[in-house]
Amino acid sequence: MRAITYFKRTVYFPEKPEKARFFRRLQAGQWEPCTFRNIARFVDERTTYIDVGGWIGVTPFWAAQTANNVIVVEPDPVCFGILTEMKNGNTGEVALVNAALSQDECLVLHSVGGGFGSSETSALIADDTGMSIEAKTITIPELQAMARTDRLCFKIDIEGYEYKVLDQLRAIDRKKTAGVLLAVHPQILAASLSGPAVLRLIRTAAATFRLIRSLRGFRLENPSALWTAIRKSVSKGELRGFDLLFVAR
Repeated sequence: MRAITYFKRTVYFPEKPEKARFFRRLQAGQWEPCTFRNIARFVDERTTYIDVGGWIGVTPFWAAQTANNVIVVEPDPVCFGILTEMKNGNTGEVALVNAALSQDECLVLHSVGGGFGSSETSALIADDTGMSIEAKTITIPELQAMARTDRLCFKIDIEGYEYKVLDQLRAIDRKKTAGVLLAVHPQILAASLSGPAVLRLIRTAAATFRLIRSLRGFRLENPSALWTAIRKSVSKGELRGFDLLFVAR
């Protein structure tokens, strides 16, 4: 196992030479510093931290060092294998769930670039070199029933599928949840749609509005992230993703 210290905590990862560049960025504090600041803000010894889309454990095992307990949801088989390896080598109470967030009985997932294990596994788009699997599913009510505390914090990063689970987002307990960190991927949704580019853009904008509305009952703390993404999308000529933070009212 390889020890990597980032944002003042050390997490042990399996040796993965293909992720060496990413690990250098992580250790240098260059990867999503706002995400870790927000996790630190909302997660303490009274909190169950629920990480939907746990990838290779970067956020859940970091959060586990202060959380009462952590629940990690990850359908990618390669990533889930890495999470399993990490469980015994790191501190904290961590439950691993090999599933995808959905109200459907199963969900087809597509890898990117030939195989699973990247952060880009998506239920919305696939490439010609990728693979597909049917993943088991889990719902927000089921995850909340697993929580060991009455205080919750969610991080949801599911590569575009956030647009398809509005009923699940509405099911998040508004009274118990201190914060929801939501990664939004409009570029993935747009790529999954058919029709002229202008029509796909309009449909994506409308879907993003509905996505934000699905978290009514929370306060959107960083609306500037949305406007920044819009400006960058216009200047670059392509849609850009962004992270939203919803907090208890």
